[in-house]
Amino acid sequence: MLHRFKYQGQYWLAPALATLLAQEIDDPVPVILPVPMHWRRRIARGFNHSTVLANELAKQLGVQCESKVLKRNRATRQQQGLSRQFRLSNLREAFTMTGSLPERVALVDDVVTTGTTIAEICRLLRTRGVKHIDIYCLCRTPPK
Repeated sequence: MLHRFKYQGQYWLAPALATLLAQEIDDPVPVILPVPMHWRRRIARGFNHSTVLANELAKQLGVQCESKVLKRNRATRQQQGLSRQFRLSNLREAFTMTGSLPERVALVDDVVTTGTTIAEICRLLRTRGVKHIDIYCLCRTPPK
């Protein structure tokens, strides 16, 4: 289902996926942030799946979704299939942030594999005063 949502453009699956995710969140944060996608990849794919998921999740949880605060400021290679070491260098300074956020937010992504993307965004958020960051994801690859 996730593969169809992400790679086959079946964005109408977002409500069902958000419902599955919302059932696992006991204490929602006031603001959620989708992991940003570079504009070239968004055009190629047709939509940012994390933004679609985050918007639906925010609606179900009754919280705010800020989809314009984070931006991927440079195109990077797709993380899927890259080694952990290359993932780290691939994302170095790939994200920027505009505006302000509360001290408690959550990042929304579909899959967390090595955690490199999340770690890089968290590093940025912490430099901008965010103290507590939850991670809301549908799938997590177990660490090796």
